[in-house]
Amino acid sequence: MRVAVVCHFLSHYRWAIFNLLCRQADPEYVIFADTVGRESIETIDFGRAQISPECGGLRWKRVKNIWFGRAFLWQSGVLRIALDNRIDCIVFLGTMYHFSSWVSAILARITGKRVLMWTHGYLREEKNLKGWVREQFYRLADGLLLYGNRAREILLKRGFNPTDLHVVYNSLNYDEQRRVREMTSPDLLLALREKLFAAPRLPVLIYIGRLTPQKKLLQLLQAAHLLKTEKVLVNVLLVGDGSEKNILVEAAGQYGIADHVVWYGPCYREEELGPLIMLADICIAPGEIGLTCMHALAYGTPVITHDNPDCQMPEWEAVQPGMNGDLFRQDDVPDLARAVREWLGNSRIREQVRLNCRQIIDAHYNPSSQVGIINDAVAGRPAPTTP
Repeated sequence: MRVAVVCHFLSHYRWAIFNLLCRQADPEYVIFADTVGRESIETIDFGRAQISPECGGLRWKRVKNIWFGRAFLWQSGVLRIALDNRIDCIVFLGTMYHFSSWVSAILARITGKRVLMWTHGYLREEKNLKGWVREQFYRLADGLLLYGNRAREILLKRGFNPTDLHVVYNSLNYDEQRRVREMTSPDLLLALREKLFAAPRLPVLIYIGRLTPQKKLLQLLQAAHLLKTEKVLVNVLLVGDGSEKNILVEAAGQYGIADHVVWYGPCYREEELGPLIMLADICIAPGEIGLTCMHALAYGTPVITHDNPDCQMPEWEAVQPGMNGDLFRQDDVPDLARAVREWLGNSRIREQVRLNCRQIIDAHYNPSSQVGIINDAVAGRPAPTTP
């Protein structure tokens, strides 16, 4: 069986899942995507198409993207995939703004191919024209590969068959993260704390990602200030860069916590990033949380983020309050400070916390688990009727 996976481009963080798919013998996966990304998203080098999957490469053929504005897309060459009698199944990126996917999905169904869409699905209820159009697009598929259970629940309310809704979650390069985790000693973490902080024994709150307004990092600094007034001192480690940095630096000074805030800057190497996450007591994401959640949990660091599912990304479902993190009321800084204070004040055994964090990654948010579910969907096997 031959399966075409059609994407706009290949984000670098998805190399592990794409490589594992390409290493499957049956079904045989072939990826069709452009080699050029968008904006600041790091992409996989097309040179990997020249390397066998067993050696880290990808079975990758190029299609050309023709963008109309920031979101609308036509992919040259995708219609030929739908008409290719060597292809048995097509997995589309389930984005309704990709016009060529509409036409190609219809042609694929007419020519007897199985059609799947790999998508966030609905992040929130959409009881408007946009939601109706999205539903019509999803109904072109035989099944959906979803990032989370909330999307599945919304689709069930819209009358979709539960056996067609396969929750595959999301993943990073978990094998590499395990390697970094195993080679990072407690002594290394202690030395890194002493290098970074003037008061290395204080608890560390880490954030990883772009310093942009939608991440609401001012709330993190406000919570650290509020904790200071309650005699609970913390260090804050911000790993990343972005348009909000100068505003945040000024705010840290105004709140009197500048001496306890470290501006680490952007970091992309797993060998460097892993220990930074491991030395932290909590990962904080006041705004929406996505891949950062999986990254932190994979290294055994609990996560605190806000509780409004309509303003979250699917990965927030991995947070289990009291086990591997906590939730606070959206945009409520005192409640964020409360969540941090309670987590730090609880006499949890650190190693048990690490195990709790990694447990859900081992169960769901890893490439091996994803490939098993995708293979089932490709073969036409029904999805579980309960999550």
